[in-house]
Amino acid sequence: MKEVLYRSALAVAIVTALGSGNAQAQSQPSEEQAVQLDQVSVTAQRREEQIQKTPLSLSVIAGPELERMQVARVDDVKFTTPNIIIEQNTGTSSGAKIIMRGVGADESMFTNDPAVALYIDDVYIARQNGAMFDLYDVERIEVLRGPQGTLYGRNATGGAIRYISKKPTGEDKLAADLSVGNLGRLDGRVMFATRVGETLDVSAAVLSRNRDGILHDQVGNRDVNDQDVLAGRLSLASTWGEASYATLSIDRLRERSTPAWGTPVGMVDDTVFPKLGSFYQTRTDATGLSDMDQFGIALTSETDFGAFSWRNILHYRTMDHHFYMDVDGTDEMRYHLEQDQSQKQKGYEAQFTSQHDGPFNWVAGVFAFQENNDQPTRSDIFTRGGTYYVQQDTTAWAVYAQGSYDFSDKLTLTLGGRYSSESKDFDVRAVRANGDLNFTKSMDKTWTRPDWKVLLDYDFSDNVMGYASVTTGFKSGGYNGRGTTFATITPVDAETLTAYEVGLKTTLLDNRVRLNANYYRLDYDGIQLTAVNPEGVFVMTNATGALIQGIEVDLQAQVTRKLKVNASFGTIDGEYKNYSDANAAYFNGRSMKSSPDLQWNIGASYVQPLASADLVLSAQARYTDEYYQNQDTSRLIMTRANTEYNARISYEPRDANWSMALWGKNLGNEFASTGGFDIAGLGIGVIYPNVPRTYGVEFKYRFW
Repeated sequence: MKEVLYRSALAVAIVTALGSGNAQAQSQPSEEQAVQLDQVSVTAQRREEQIQKTPLSLSVIAGPELERMQVARVDDVKFTTPNIIIEQNTGTSSGAKIIMRGVGADESMFTNDPAVALYIDDVYIARQNGAMFDLYDVERIEVLRGPQGTLYGRNATGGAIRYISKKPTGEDKLAADLSVGNLGRLDGRVMFATRVGETLDVSAAVLSRNRDGILHDQVGNRDVNDQDVLAGRLSLASTWGEASYATLSIDRLRERSTPAWGTPVGMVDDTVFPKLGSFYQTRTDATGLSDMDQFGIALTSETDFGAFSWRNILHYRTMDHHFYMDVDGTDEMRYHLEQDQSQKQKGYEAQFTSQHDGPFNWVAGVFAFQENNDQPTRSDIFTRGGTYYVQQDTTAWAVYAQGSYDFSDKLTLTLGGRYSSESKDFDVRAVRANGDLNFTKSMDKTWTRPDWKVLLDYDFSDNVMGYASVTTGFKSGGYNGRGTTFATITPVDAETLTAYEVGLKTTLLDNRVRLNANYYRLDYDGIQLTAVNPEGVFVMTNATGALIQGIEVDLQAQVTRKLKVNASFGTIDGEYKNYSDANAAYFNGRSMKSSPDLQWNIGASYVQPLASADLVLSAQARYTDEYYQNQDTSRLIMTRANTEYNARISYEPRDANWSMALWGKNLGNEFASTGGFDIAGLGIGVIYPNVPRTYGVEFKYRFW
């Protein structure tokens, strides 16, 4: 803990030094320093607000920063946000493991819901599988930390991530991007936009991402853990009458990457070593399969009634994911896993937002959602296993409202509430390897929950706002869909969380610096824990609760007209509580998984004019303390402390229709484990390595 406090103090000192450096620059004004940070508008509270007037923990990345910070996929968001883990889910090519402040889920089976909600244009993405989206046509990304039980509700106990796409504007545009790099990197993107008639705006984009594998399979003499993605998006937008606007979006994704193979490891004196001579070598007796197909359609409309607006969000999505992987990292059949998931979801949400200038403003809405999952699953442990036909139907609905009252021009009180209901019908039919029926089991249950929020914010001045809040959230119960015996296929109760937070948002030096800080405390109960027992059987229980607390600091500084700096750090101090006497020996004093004591990010961009062009240099560094990957706190597969560096240099002519850039990611070639399995009873110890150093060149051309 002393080391954590030392690092936190060091991070505070860095931030303070940056601030004091700006203060010194302010004392010697010049034309070059007469600049300000861009104003950033967000809709995190379902209405448009300036980010510094939004009283919650919020990180936003938008505009040119998306490109300069190389935010091309969901997991790149971790370079912008404190206290967040976003990694490729263990063994999958497209699953997203997202954990905020130690709250989240790393099990991708559909019977275990995520605890961080993911939204694309206010459409809720229900599954971890398929959530590792490649990002394009994005206007901004909002990361909301802490439970969002009132306005977002479903499975948002850890927080929410919102992607807001660029809307068609009627601008005529045809542009193409191409990126080529090592490891066979070849990415391409084409974007088109126009106006048809007088009111119909159209935009379309096609994306292709390809990269060779980062691991070498010694048995098949091939590279695995590659990337092969093709995606497209079409958007139509139109106004009708004088007060209505609608957008229709259609997206399609096809992925044919290999599954993420692991590499076998051992340990001597707390030092982990690769059994095959390199962390990027593996062995397997399986071909492997990870075919993903997604389709989505969403219709969003908004009507202005003067005193309030009415917004409708209607969507339908499907996903098919056929997956077969070798878990054990050897050329023996110790543990292979196959699953063939078919998922469908549809939903409707209506939002009503006040639009008057009085002291009272409000947001209210209704939410309805249905999901069906059907998945044959087979675990081959030393020999071909039986098949478990798992099905679950989910129906969820909620009503919510949140209102804010200005007692004065400085003091505002916000109260919010949401009532949620979620029903799950679960069935499993277990068939032995010879085709005989083993057993069947059916369960159904409904969970209901009122969530609420109390928030008080006060403007100490035009540039300093403080806030204090108490917020609750819940993640509904479910079933252990990975159980392989009648006894291990059990229900679990809901998770609940109460968050206490105090924060300060400041705008300094004539809007050259934004410095925000907060303290949070999470009372977390009924944690749904998934673990693999020594026989390779997944078990899931509400084993314990936890007390989690920490601090977070965000800084953005426009140091000069040319130089912009951003930095953040966060701490997590988690302690298990409320466990039974029978579990005391297991949980007492044990560290929480996925909870690094300290994380920090720092980045900068510098724009150097060169005659009729700009040379833009940008770089980021991200440090993450060590954290455990599994509930048993295995040091064999844990993620050790690591620092990752990215950089990009672009040449951008001002009056030309092209630009080019050199880019690099993980330039220090830092190795880190993003997940793993330590199953002693099966002789399995494997980790899933991060992507090593990559670099390349990017070219952009706009035809019109």
